[in-house]
Amino acid sequence: MSLQTIYFVYTERKIHVGSTFMRCVQMNEILNATFGDRINARLVVMPERKSEGFAAQERWALSMPRDAVYFFAKTSVRSLTTVAARILGMRSRGILFDHVDEEPQKLRLELADRHICCSYAQLQRFRTIGPEVASKARLVLHAADIRLHNLPQAQQERFAPLYLGDPLNTQIPETLRPQIEVLNARDQNEFRAVLRHLPEYNLHFAARLFQSGLEQTAKPFLKGFTAAHIGANILLPRNVEDAEYFLGADYPYFYDESEGVEAAFERAYDDFGGHNWRKARERMIAMSNAVNPQMIARQLLDVVDEFY
Repeated sequence: MSLQTIYFVYTERKIHVGSTFMRCVQMNEILNATFGDRINARLVVMPERKSEGFAAQERWALSMPRDAVYFFAKTSVRSLTTVAARILGMRSRGILFDHVDEEPQKLRLELADRHICCSYAQLQRFRTIGPEVASKARLVLHAADIRLHNLPQAQQERFAPLYLGDPLNTQIPETLRPQIEVLNARDQNEFRAVLRHLPEYNLHFAARLFQSGLEQTAKPFLKGFTAAHIGANILLPRNVEDAEYFLGADYPYFYDESEGVEAAFERAYDDFGGHNWRKARERMIAMSNAVNPQMIARQLLDVVDEFY
């Protein structure tokens, strides 16, 4: 039996964006390693009109193999021309759009055969858009960076909080800033630079900065998965998408508006090394074991199977 084929489509300009790198380059690696006897996963660069001229995408679409499924990274969905998408739609077995955390008003709901949702919250929102979109929505969770699996577990000798990510996306209270280390990870190059330092920290701070207009944007639980894979706890609002689903309603380091982030932080500090701290770590480690790269590769393979 011939192998099924999937192409991960990205644009060269966006390869260093974290979601593109993890959802294309790393997912390609995971699929081939886990299901190499069933699927042939490949990477392909899609040209952009602004850099390669008129009709570059259309010529590219006409040159691509027919007998394959095409998985478009969020950033390549944005750049894909309607004509190129229609050409590829006629030539391919199926087109998958990976929306990740795209803003609702920017979602492209036409042209795709399947809409890939990277969280349960996003899957539920796609199911409410309408019957046609709902019928095409599929869950493929957003795996943590696979390079985390090569790191030792977070140290448990001293309390060490961390914010990992883009500082513009969080709001650390003035009283907590001296206590919370900030490591920039705005793209995969910055993430690679700080990777070796992550085991030094055992509490990931995940207070999200409110941004008007993004209330309906469903984000993957990536900060939770990242902390979990190195055995760290996470401090976060209870309403973060998928958090209660994976960690349980009684996870110790949720907080809400009535308590506030500063009080919750002090609670975590007081708990360090005690019963509640160990309970939280058990939940995080259990989540890490459940949301592993092989399971997520299985989710994507199930989608590809629909076209063969």
